[in-house]
Amino acid sequence: MKKYKILLIIADGLGDRQVRSLNNKTPLETADKPNIKSLLKSSLVGLMDPISPGIIPGSDTSHMAIFGIDPHKYYRGRGSFEALGSGAELTEGDISFRGNFATVDNEMRVVDRRAGRKIDEAEQLINELNSKIGEIDGVKVRFYKGTEHRVSVVLSGDNLSDKISDTDPHETGLKIKESKPLDNSPASSRTAEIVNKLSKKIYEVLSTSEINKLRLSENKLPANIILLRGVAVHRELPKIKDYTGLTTAAVTATPLIKGICRSLGMETITPPGATGGIDTNYDAKANEVINFLKSDKYDLVFLHIKATDAASHDGDVTEKVKAIEKIDNMVGKILDNYSSEIVIAFTGDHATPVELKEHSGDPVPIMIYVPENIIADDIKDFNEREAKKGSLKIMGINVMNLLLNYSNRASKYGA
Repeated sequence: MKKYKILLIIADGLGDRQVRSLNNKTPLETADKPNIKSLLKSSLVGLMDPISPGIIPGSDTSHMAIFGIDPHKYYRGRGSFEALGSGAELTEGDISFRGNFATVDNEMRVVDRRAGRKIDEAEQLINELNSKIGEIDGVKVRFYKGTEHRVSVVLSGDNLSDKISDTDPHETGLKIKESKPLDNSPASSRTAEIVNKLSKKIYEVLSTSEINKLRLSENKLPANIILLRGVAVHRELPKIKDYTGLTTAAVTATPLIKGICRSLGMETITPPGATGGIDTNYDAKANEVINFLKSDKYDLVFLHIKATDAASHDGDVTEKVKAIEKIDNMVGKILDNYSSEIVIAFTGDHATPVELKEHSGDPVPIMIYVPENIIADDIKDFNEREAKKGSLKIMGINVMNLLLNYSNRASKYGA
C-alpha cells in the first residue's frame, strides 16, 4: 500500500463571516482561488471546530489540537511557546513571559503599549538588557527579541511559579501593574516579588539607555519598559514523531507557532523575507516547502501563513482577500514543482472575522485532498458557505488522525 507524503497548510484566522463591503460574501468567497479549486475534485470538505463548538480558540491551543495534542491536558500558557519561537532553550520549570516594549512616563503610567510598534533598535535594547540584568535574587533572567515590539522574558531558578498576575494593564493611561501571587504558595509569592523587582530594573536600564536618548532626539517614543503577560511554566510536550510516526518539518515566521513546532520536535525554518505579517515573502515560503517535500527525510510538511489573521485584526478585508489569493498562488507553485502525489489539507486555525477584528468561536472550513480512490464531496468552491455542504464535521483534534488515514500511515486500533 502506497504511503503518501502530507502537506498541511494553515492560514491563520482564515475563517470569516459575510462582509457588508463584499456584498455579504466572505473573503474566501471573494478571492480567486484556481489552484485550490482544482483540488476539490478529489477532496473531502467540511467544517472544523478547532477546540469545540462555540469555543474561541487562541492560535496556540488551536494549533496544538490540530497537531493532535489535547490543549485541555497540556496547555500551560503562551509564554513558553513565544520564548522557544524567539530562540530560547528552555528546561522544565523555567518561567516565560510574553512582553511588549512600551513607553511609560516617570510615574510608570503607560503612554503607548507598543512604543510606536516598529522598533528598529530592538536587538540593541535586548543586548543591553541581557548585559545589565543577569539575575534577580539568584534567579537567572534572559531576554529574547520577538517581532516588532515583542519580547520574551525567561526566568530560570528554583521555587518559581506561573501562578502570578501580569504587569501589563492592557490600556494606555494606566500605571503598570504590580504582579501578585494567584495562590498561597511561597513559590508564587517569591516569583511575583522577583517580577516586580525586574520591572523596576528594566525601567532603570531602559530609561537611561543611550539608544532611547537617540530615539527621543528623533521624535520617537522611548522603549523604556517591558509589559509582561502570558506567563507560563515550561513543560515538555509529547513529540509528534512518537505519537504519529511522522518525521515533520515546519515553515513559519511567527514565534508562537515556531515555538509550538519546536516543542513537538518538528524541524522549523523561517525563510528570508518571511515576516509573519501581510508583507511576508510567499515565494520564499513556497520554495522551502518544495525543498522539504523533495527530501526523503520528511513525511509531513507544515506551512503556516499569518497574513490572513494580521489583515483580519486590522479590519482590512482587501488585504485578507489578497492574502488568500497569494496563498492560492503558493499552492500552484508547490503543485508545479513537486510532481509526486501527496495528501494536502488546507484550513485555518480559527476564524478572525474582519468586521469583528478578533478571534471568534465560528467553525472554519477545511479540505483534505487525497490523490486517488476517494469518494469526493461535490463541492464547487472552497469557502465557509460551501463547506457547510461537505461531509466533514470535525474538531481540530481529529485532523491528524484523518491525515494519517488518508496518507495510508495509520495504525489499526485494536486487533
